[in-house]
Amino acid sequence: MVKVSVIVPIYNVEAYLTKCLDSIINQTLKDIEIILVNDGSTDGSKKIIQEYKKKDKRIISLEKENGGQGSARNLGLKKAKGDYIVFVDSDDWIENDMLEIMYNKALSCQSDIVVCDYYKVKDDVKESCKAFDTYGTSLMENCILNSSGPCWKMIKRNIIIDNNLYFPEGIIYEDYAVVPLYFLFADKISYVERPLYNYFIRKGSTMNQEFNNKLYDIVDATNILFRRLEQYGFPYYQEYEYFIIKNIFREAYIRLKEFDEGYKVLDYIVAWAKVNIPNWYKNKYFKEEKMKKRIFTYLIYKRQYKLLAGIHNLRK
Repeated sequence: MVKVSVIVPIYNVEAYLTKCLDSIINQTLKDIEIILVNDGSTDGSKKIIQEYKKKDKRIISLEKENGGQGSARNLGLKKAKGDYIVFVDSDDWIENDMLEIMYNKALSCQSDIVVCDYYKVKDDVKESCKAFDTYGTSLMENCILNSSGPCWKMIKRNIIIDNNLYFPEGIIYEDYAVVPLYFLFADKISYVERPLYNYFIRKGSTMNQEFNNKLYDIVDATNILFRRLEQYGFPYYQEYEYFIIKNIFREAYIRLKEFDEGYKVLDYIVAWAKVNIPNWYKNKYFKEEKMKKRIFTYLIYKRQYKLLAGIHNLRK
């Protein structure tokens, strides 16, 4: 029986892939399958995959034309047979007991989703990070409020498959469009208060690249999420709205301010917000924030980018 399917989308990461794969094949939980999806790599990643497939019979290697991280994860999902799914990005790595700890937690608590803390690794500095900031009064609320990425989570496979929560393809921020929805279909969520995943921040990764028009995809991803919530009758509306506020205003600004063209994307974001969440400033979580964060958000919404550029450490 396959307890956990580990899905790794791979694209031109030959410098990092060995460390990632070593961390997975050496897991203390042995009843796993390791699905490696080569998304049209043009470097030596394919050779590394072939070498590891010879080493470990649990590895399933899949080849496809380059289509982005979302399409690679989707292909892995369609082949997966494990009770639970874990996503690992190919430049990251996991602690050797991550899968065992999270799987045992899932069994003992009869959980559909297990979330753990993680390490943020940058320039050889390793920082322990919580899986979520505490805003809400329940684990469900806090998971929704902090839920964009698929990593450092173990998800019951049927939640994704039965509810058609595949990743949108052809855009970046694809995880932002569906991962927050996973929690709606979980009867039980558990939390492991220990960092088990290593999130490596590198120049040139999907979320740390030079400006290109794909950065507009944040609005497309937000719209996909919003329309799905609309279909469901907007459960946990306050939590999802606040999640959107944080990401399309503040987090987007922090990233986009580095580019001259970034202000055009921010204009696009503000235009979407005016139509879809015109009363965002009444959100209960936003109203409870510190004054400086609220001012920061208002200035973005009012497109006062030059003023913001002169304000330092406002969001701290």
